[in-house]
Amino acid sequence: MLKVAVTQVWYDNEPGISGEYGPFQYGLNHSYAALLDRAGLLPLAVLPVNSVTPMEILADFDALVLTGGGDPSPYLFGRTDQGSRNPKPYRSTWDLKLYRAARELDMPVLGICLGMQLMGIAEGVALIQDIPPGEVFHDGSAGNPAKHTVILEPVSRLYSLFGEKVSVATSHHQALEETPPGYTVTARSEDGLIEAIESTDGLALGVQWHPERDTTGGPIVDTLMELAGR
Repeated sequence: MLKVAVTQVWYDNEPGISGEYGPFQYGLNHSYAALLDRAGLLPLAVLPVNSVTPMEILADFDALVLTGGGDPSPYLFGRTDQGSRNPKPYRSTWDLKLYRAARELDMPVLGICLGMQLMGIAEGVALIQDIPPGEVFHDGSAGNPAKHTVILEPVSRLYSLFGEKVSVATSHHQALEETPPGYTVTARSEDGLIEAIESTDGLALGVQWHPERDTTGGPIVDTLMELAGR
């Protein structure tokens, strides 16, 4: 069975218990694990440690999934705060290290929502920190889910899976400003925002939506499995 390293959401411990339990708790919605399980992949949490390097950790895995989460700190992409919501640097810094290690190892990578944004940040791209209100509603949440259509570029992996358009589950208020070096944009929303990127070497795919919460998840993870088993 192929093993997939899966990043976690970091939650702040309350000050009263952080001395005993540490500053963070780690967790993830079950929908991520269920999606990977249905594809025959073994999802394993990758927690931050200092005793081994990200390269050493990922050497035992077949693929990396960078999951969704809160806003990264703007300093990671050289900007002041311009609408980021309670940004925190720690989780993003760890995930960036994992992404860079995976790319050095030629390991398949799937970035979901924040995960795709971190892929862009790692390659030197800044974020739109707060998408202006418009006709396309991007900023859904678990309690207020949103869906919109994305338009897929021909001659892309996503186009081969879904055709010209697909409806996706969305929950974000930030997006990549531009195409990261080494990638092509393979999906945009109807208001022009970047919704998916694919690396030119074919090993990394980022989607701004949440495939673990809509019908796109199965085909996308099947693609990851094909790459991991190459």
